[in-house]
Amino acid sequence: MAEKKIMIVDDEVDCQELTRALLLEWDYRVIAASSGPEAIEKAKHELPDLILMDVHLGDMNGPDVCQKLREHFSTRFIPIIMLTVDDQVHRKVEGLAKGADDYLMKTIDPVELKVRVETLIRRTTEQANVNPLTKLPGNIVIEQLVRGRLENDITFSVCYCDLDNFKAYNDRYGYAAGDRVLLHTSQLIVQSVNEMGGDQDFVGHIGGDDFVFVTTPDREAELSKAIMSSFDASIAQFYDEEDRKNQGITLESHDGKLERYPLMTITIAAVNNDEKKFESHRILAERAAEIKHYLKRSEGSNFLSDRRGAEEKRHSKAPMVRG
Repeated sequence: MAEKKIMIVDDEVDCQELTRALLLEWDYRVIAASSGPEAIEKAKHELPDLILMDVHLGDMNGPDVCQKLREHFSTRFIPIIMLTVDDQVHRKVEGLAKGADDYLMKTIDPVELKVRVETLIRRTTEQANVNPLTKLPGNIVIEQLVRGRLENDITFSVCYCDLDNFKAYNDRYGYAAGDRVLLHTSQLIVQSVNEMGGDQDFVGHIGGDDFVFVTTPDREAELSKAIMSSFDASIAQFYDEEDRKNQGITLESHDGKLERYPLMTITIAAVNNDEKKFESHRILAERAAEIKHYLKRSEGSNFLSDRRGAEEKRHSKAPMVRG
């Protein structure tokens, strides 16, 4: 329970503090916002497991904030409970239409609030195709998005990211440490896309150390370089002092030989449909896999964008150009 995080959005300090006290008593981590814009920005960066939001906020009403959250890739699946002092049907309809998951009276019994919160978090985790660690959309959502853009002939770029030497790191430091690296990686990708991407950009978590972000062809190189720079500048903190000094780790292989693995790096393979067509998202993914395989032969963090044209066959070995 201690790992679950809830955001309270209320411009009334007394109500905010009362709700905070209850949630802390139930071992939730709590963050708070007093306005609509603050709630939207905090939700993007904090990725809470659930949001409790007052219907009546000073600058934006709750349903409008809810709608904004549903429009952004990183917050669209966060469950939202709207809190209200009245029981007017039209207000509930408005909130539900704009993406709220539930409505509760502010005077609700604490026991009922606790049960509603627990139930909604559990149900969302079970039903939504969201990675439980990073809170990012998973394979089903990723495939639907890519397929939709292909079918609607929208020009876009899909950038597949994975970590080099991650398995060796897991073997050396354990899965809990590996999870911290994955969470850190997801956060820096999301931060880069939030800061440098567009409104229609997207970030997903395929699984394990595989991530994806969707952007436009003109932004793929700049975003990828920013992500690589952030990753390379921060990854050493996840190693102990000796491994940092040695710039890597040494492990014994199954046959008893010592093998050295450099500090983790990130590989990014970009494929776009600018001036070329893809029949399906699977063909696009296969093209990206070819690029990643090519990049893995090089040391360090690397980015490569596929520049092969529409006239070339899917398994063509034509040159690819680094971004």
